[in-house]
Amino acid sequence: MDQPSAFSLSLTWCLEQLQAEQLGQFKELLTQKSEESGLAQTPWNETSGASRGELALLLEKCYPSHQAWELTMSVLEQLGRRDVCMEVEEELKRASVGELAVLLAGASVGELAVLLAGASVGELAVLLAGASVGELAVLLAGRSETHKAQMREKLELIWTEETRVPVPDWQYMSTVENEFNALLTAVGRFPGPCTVVVSGPEGVGKTIFLRRAMLEWAKGTIWSNTFTHVFFIHVFELNGLEETSLEELLLGDWPPEAGALQDVFLRPSRVLLILDGFERLKFDLKLRTDARGDWRRRWPPAVLLSSLLQKTMLPECSLLLGFGKQSMARHGSLLQHPSQLQMLPLIDIHRKNYFYHFFEDRRQRSQALEFVESLRPLWVSCESPLTTWLVCTALKWQMDRGKRLEFYPQSSTYLYSSFLTSALRTAEAGRVPPNAKRARLKGLCALAAEGMWTQTYVYSRGDMMRHGVSEEDVAMWLNLKFLRPRGERFMFNNNSLQGYCAALSYFLRQPRDPPVGNIGTVAHLVATSMGREHTNLCDTGMFLFNLSVRNILGFLESRLGFQLSKAIREDILETLQCLSKTAAQDINYEVLFLALFESQDEQFVLRAMAFFEDLFLNIQSADHMVIASFCLKYCCNLKMMHLCVNKVFPYQDQAFSEAETIQYWKEFCSAFQRKKFQVLKLDNSTLDHVSLSILLKAVAQPTCRLNSLSCNFVKNFGLGLEFCKAVLHSSHLRYLSLYGTSLCQPAVSFLCEALRAPSCKVEVLMYLLLLDFTLDAARKLTRCAGIESLSCRLGKCDIQSQAGKDLGSLLDYNTTLKCLSLMENALNNEGVIALCRNLGRRQCALQRLILNFCCVTTESCNHIAQALVYTTTLRILDLGSNMLGDGGVAILCEALKQSSCKLQELWLTSCYLTQACCHHLAPVLTNSENLKTLKLGNNSIQDEGVKVLCKALRQPSCRLQRLGLEMCQLTGACLEDLAVVFATCKTLHMLNLSLITLQREEVKALCTALAHPKCVLRMLGLDRGVYDEESQLVLSQMKARVPHLAIVQELWLEEEHQIQGVVPQGALLT
Repeated sequence: MDQPSAFSLSLTWCLEQLQAEQLGQFKELLTQKSEESGLAQTPWNETSGASRGELALLLEKCYPSHQAWELTMSVLEQLGRRDVCMEVEEELKRASVGELAVLLAGASVGELAVLLAGASVGELAVLLAGASVGELAVLLAGRSETHKAQMREKLELIWTEETRVPVPDWQYMSTVENEFNALLTAVGRFPGPCTVVVSGPEGVGKTIFLRRAMLEWAKGTIWSNTFTHVFFIHVFELNGLEETSLEELLLGDWPPEAGALQDVFLRPSRVLLILDGFERLKFDLKLRTDARGDWRRRWPPAVLLSSLLQKTMLPECSLLLGFGKQSMARHGSLLQHPSQLQMLPLIDIHRKNYFYHFFEDRRQRSQALEFVESLRPLWVSCESPLTTWLVCTALKWQMDRGKRLEFYPQSSTYLYSSFLTSALRTAEAGRVPPNAKRARLKGLCALAAEGMWTQTYVYSRGDMMRHGVSEEDVAMWLNLKFLRPRGERFMFNNNSLQGYCAALSYFLRQPRDPPVGNIGTVAHLVATSMGREHTNLCDTGMFLFNLSVRNILGFLESRLGFQLSKAIREDILETLQCLSKTAAQDINYEVLFLALFESQDEQFVLRAMAFFEDLFLNIQSADHMVIASFCLKYCCNLKMMHLCVNKVFPYQDQAFSEAETIQYWKEFCSAFQRKKFQVLKLDNSTLDHVSLSILLKAVAQPTCRLNSLSCNFVKNFGLGLEFCKAVLHSSHLRYLSLYGTSLCQPAVSFLCEALRAPSCKVEVLMYLLLLDFTLDAARKLTRCAGIESLSCRLGKCDIQSQAGKDLGSLLDYNTTLKCLSLMENALNNEGVIALCRNLGRRQCALQRLILNFCCVTTESCNHIAQALVYTTTLRILDLGSNMLGDGGVAILCEALKQSSCKLQELWLTSCYLTQACCHHLAPVLTNSENLKTLKLGNNSIQDEGVKVLCKALRQPSCRLQRLGLEMCQLTGACLEDLAVVFATCKTLHMLNLSLITLQREEVKALCTALAHPKCVLRMLGLDRGVYDEESQLVLSQMKARVPHLAIVQELWLEEEHQIQGVVPQGALLT
């Protein structure tokens, strides 16, 4: 064995601080870390049995000293032994030059710079006490060209030339003091890596803030002891790339003098990645990725980014992300325990400081500030740094030309139009012919439109020339800050400005202009921007709406000196008319309403809203409610509204006072009194007593003709008594659903009394979740003669077996009860037995009985079987998720074979069945003329059980139409029997085979069987996503040959929920 060096002895001391179990973990992580970092791997056969001293010698043998040291520190940090790391660092500070030389033997100047990157000059002096001038010069020369120094130089240049912050650095830092403190707190809140999201709307200053944070790090004012390296990535630069690696992305900002990039990631916990530009991504990220470990491997951009966000790649790195509203909605679910930091609007004093530093001339400063403060809407809009820059720049142009100040703040479209016209008047001081002016503007706007449609945001000079933007034009647009350089190429100054120019391009086109292939039509733009799918075209669509307003068109024409297209307005309305005929949930009403609200054109809004009869609204702030209430005033043909309201009540942190919010809510609820309005679905909402009272008062008005009301999962519903008194007197109401919404017993008593009243016309009462529920209340419910269909989901009501007799008597009191759902109640056998005694009564009209998850066992099956023989009305019986076993099914089968049994559907999902039950079910399939559906999912039927069932299915007397065999532990061995069924059975139309295990050749065999000319199957339950690409291609080819066959992943799930009365919480409104 080699003699230990001073270096290996230092490593041995570190390893001696670990307990035996931690040492084993250290060895496993060491192998994993070396693989992830792309380093030579320590031989496992030598590592696994090595003592602490032997392991230290092995590390010294396999790696250069600096790599071995960094690798050891990184593994210790991951084990949670930062105390060892800190003690070692303290020892380093006390070490002599000679001791350091031993420790860092073999390290190059660049490698030393990496190791000491976080140290200040003072700290280096401590570390190198006694070093000669020559030694210090060598180290400091290596440090002078490190990554941090280069990034400081680059960021200071960007800060000076590209940012729109005219205030001094100290003034900017004062403006964002709260945000910076929140950032520093979020990064240091917990030990280990963090994910921090800086969020806010377009123009609020997210990118500037992120750049400043990195610049402060590079200057050494923050995170000196936290991060040795910080990287800034503009993620939209990944658009158009087929594959790339994180290494390639980072090398652009990595100086060769700083050493090997891979050395940085020996301690990834000291690395911060700043990612910005998610709003401009043209691809969706992946929920599940395989990109683990090697950060140098090339991946598709979507996989690479997803892996970073989900911490499957470099999980020890920290992330700082810039997310706009859309990015948070699209990608927020991928993040691991994120901290969110909201960028705040500029307060009055900060706005005034902005003006003070923007205008160097005191007279101009006073004139501009006085003008903006005199226009309250314009002053309010300056809470965004982007808007403040636009306003200040335009006003300065006007004052430099000696013109009277003008700016129109009615909407963002007016604001950009004012900016555009001020810019062109400044640039074109001389007389420019209208045609030349149109051509110059048309070229820029066509470039913007193509960029928005193709999601291309960086342009070459060739792109400019292709759209007729000359070198002279480029210089002008750069000078006017419409464009900014990005290396040798160009970008628009911000997303909103590009969106505005893209929308304006439609108004600049003339009838004879040929269509541009990459730019969609007006109809395409409206349909895309107003759809539910994510799109970067939302802003462009809203600008298009507002540019069509006559006032804005007139404003632009008078200042540009040429005519703009008037046909766009009618094109928009025609498209909205077509959109109104699609499913309401496919339309993004938030975007549509905002576009109409900003227009403030009553005639335009009235014509647009007249098309919509059904609305799907998700109100998530008081602002949303105000905008919606404005549009609803013009929705004269409204018939149905699906509504979700949250974060409006209570009234804290809202833009409006409590009184203003209540008034706007009253205006909103007045829409329920429209003559044609009939259906209100209030789902997953949070109201308070005042807002609920306003809503109830609105629906209680004689002018309200509501015939269907759903209040599902409504929080703060009170006891429900006020609701019942307000709603149930209506002679129009036919349908009432209260699924997931609690009522107290007095409310139920009042409900029952109201339902018995002659004036009450309620026909369908569904989904009750009752507080303090008693069977006396249940009896009262079923005595109500007005109910023709009752589906009571009495979940969490603690209905026990002791109540069985009373539950059974429910069927005596109402001769019109057709559906009873008692799922998820512990009825036990006694309760079910008592219930079954009344199923066969002549007056019982029950058609559907749901006993899913009711603690039923084999003991009840004799009574259920007897009820099945005598009842003449029961058609659907759900016994799923009960411990019936094969013995229970055998008893039921005796009844099912009787000609007097009229049951059509039997659901036995998750009933602890084996293949043995199939021997009892097979005779039922051949003898029963009524049974059409048999669901056996999630049971151990296996291939042998399927063989028995298939033999019955081949018989001519079999009438079965739907068979559920999902999650039944099936393999390809059953395909031969199923193939015969496909070729012979003339009634089987639906078969669920989800989660069947099939190899590639077995998939081909299944497809061959399904393509048989005599196969009548119409729907097949199968999860195509679990199969490889070749198998999926085979399935697609089969589907093309058999167009009448649909392959569905979750066959009949929605139908089951509807019958059971289940509304999954969280899936109500998206």
